[in-house]
Amino acid sequence: MTSPLLPLPPLPRSANQRKTWAAPAGSSLALLLCETARAHDGVVVAIARDTHGARTLEDELSVFAGNLPVLHFPDWETLPYDLFGPHPDIVSQRIATLYRLPSVKRGVLVVPVATLMQRLAPRSHIAGSGLSIARGQQLDLAAEQRRLEACGYRNVPQVNEPGDFAVRGALIDIFPMGTREPYRIELFDEEIDSIRSFDPETQRSLQQVDS
Repeated sequence: MTSPLLPLPPLPRSANQRKTWAAPAGSSLALLLCETARAHDGVVVAIARDTHGARTLEDELSVFAGNLPVLHFPDWETLPYDLFGPHPDIVSQRIATLYRLPSVKRGVLVVPVATLMQRLAPRSHIAGSGLSIARGQQLDLAAEQRRLEACGYRNVPQVNEPGDFAVRGALIDIFPMGTREPYRIELFDEEIDSIRSFDPETQRSLQQVDS
């Protein structure tokens, strides 16, 4: 571990303590946060004024972070009285961050202050709602379809975004929340024969050519 380039201000040692940092100039805050995160055994939470401030800070942190994880936890970007839900990409990013957090030893989590005030699902719910499969495993396709629908996944002809799944014969395409790409699971009877990722755009183009 390299020595910090700036003198590190103290962090609170308990929830009852409060420490104040003198605001550094420009991007020095991002550098200071990265050096503090490298020296601190745990995740440093950086609270931004709003979504724009959070994104700006994340961009600056990426310059100094190197291999240090910088975790993004976006706001829902919806209002309580909106008739539409959050964008699937936002839901996916939040789930990915929540799923990853318990395994992060050192890093920086950037959160808008409004997001920090919202309630979250228990850790046990996030950990227990995942799908873990492997080749050779038995999979009841009809039961899995019902489980995905119960979890809010959309049964569509072609997967395009997180939260979509499609069933065609002995295969199921799933775009899991928290991942960057969809996966195709092919079955032989009820046994998983193969699992592979694919590009939705390429798959759509091939289907158009076939039609």
